[in-house]
Amino acid sequence: MRKRSVAVLVATAALTIVAARSAVAADLSPPIYKALPPPAFSWTGWYVGVNGGGEWGQTSHTASVGVTGLPALTTGNFNVSGAIAGGTLGYNYQMGQWLVGVETDLNWTNEKATYNTNLTVGAATGSASLSSQLNWLDTTRVRVGWAWDRVLFYGTGGGAFGGLTATANASAAVSGVGAAVTAADTQTRFGWTAGAGIEYAFANNLSGKVEYLYVDLGSQNELLVDSVKFKTNMVRAGLNLRF
Repeated sequence: MRKRSVAVLVATAALTIVAARSAVAADLSPPIYKALPPPAFSWTGWYVGVNGGGEWGQTSHTASVGVTGLPALTTGNFNVSGAIAGGTLGYNYQMGQWLVGVETDLNWTNEKATYNTNLTVGAATGSASLSSQLNWLDTTRVRVGWAWDRVLFYGTGGGAFGGLTATANASAAVSGVGAAVTAADTQTRFGWTAGAGIEYAFANNLSGKVEYLYVDLGSQNELLVDSVKFKTNMVRAGLNLRF
């Protein structure tokens, strides 16, 4: 009887050891890891870029020369158009899905147009032309946007600065004797701009945008006697390198 009890105890101990080893073996099985979700994309940081597009707008000249018998020449609004291309520097700061930033750009442009008219003053007949040409344009703006992962919708506004050349040509003839004169004046204009755009990040450090801007450079006297007004619209695309 005692021998049987000892055998039962030995068998029970053996089974306990086998079960413990099985449990330890199960605990030592390779762990299963789940892939971490990719980090959320962030627009925060500096960027530089290039841009290019087209412009169209209106200009006007009101020239008053103060000569007896020669009335003031008013062109009314006439259309200007051209191309624009330049570089961009900016910084974004993202808070949740909202973004604030500042952006400045310097651009070359050839937006221009000429107004032609005929003149008759007493016995003299002649012609005159007045033209406006925007040579360069800089804008410095605040951007406020809403980000949907890699897509950014934004509005923008700020100051605008441009180099505007006004040119006047006039010719006249009396009894077959003619004369002509040409004058030009280039000034830096200060105004404002506002617009909106959409930007998409193709990669973590590369994004592309399409935007519209309205620019008002106001009215200013050029050529001493000519009040020149200039307003324009632009649509441009750009690529930004982010870092």
